[in-house]
Amino acid sequence: MLRCSHVLCKVDDVRSVVRDYESLGFTVEYGSAPERAHNALLWFEEGPFIEFFQLPPVFRLAKWPMAAVHGRAAGHLLAHWSRPGQGWRDLALETDDTSLDRVHSVLRGSGVGVSRVMKGGRTRPDGNRVRYQFLATRPARLPFVVSAYDPPQRPAAVHHPNGARRIARVRMGVSEHDRAAYDTLAAHLEQDGPLTVQTSPATGVLSVELDGVTGRLDPALLHGAVLTAPARKE
Repeated sequence: MLRCSHVLCKVDDVRSVVRDYESLGFTVEYGSAPERAHNALLWFEEGPFIEFFQLPPVFRLAKWPMAAVHGRAAGHLLAHWSRPGQGWRDLALETDDTSLDRVHSVLRGSGVGVSRVMKGGRTRPDGNRVRYQFLATRPARLPFVVSAYDPPQRPAAVHHPNGARRIARVRMGVSEHDRAAYDTLAAHLEQDGPLTVQTSPATGVLSVELDGVTGRLDPALLHGAVLTAPARKE
């Protein structure tokens, strides 16, 4: 039912991210008009993509109103996203449907703690409106769930000058404390996807492995993201 959609990286300034990643040989697309964008997208022709987003810490104050409207899990998710610092912040799981009503019912029925379904949207740089739905899971450290974009957003062709072709592996750590909740959610995941899970002191994305990258990626320009290349076979 669900598959790995995209990895979210919290950053301090989206415009700096776009400049730095372009200097590393990536092609990056603003989520909306560059002068007011709060997110940017690093697409691949297949599989998961990366979203960079900025969210001021003051948004943590919206935790309680968010919880009152959409459920406690939604408030916790907003607080989780708005914590200070850069780096991997979350993992999104997606479905093919543009509505999450069925997924919400199935997850809740199987014991996954979820928020109410929330509606989101943004206006692309070309002026077209994009709509989607999402829901939070409990605890907020676990992946959240998104619908398909309406209309679809993946570019037909993507070229990264540094050779990057796709995300080969998303490595996620899950703490012993969160393992039971994660396993309940993971029962609805595709089995042959790029997500690899290992026991870790804290739950969250550890690293993203890219196929095809040539040359070194300067960590100082990655804004907290941990990007690696597949190990070479001897």
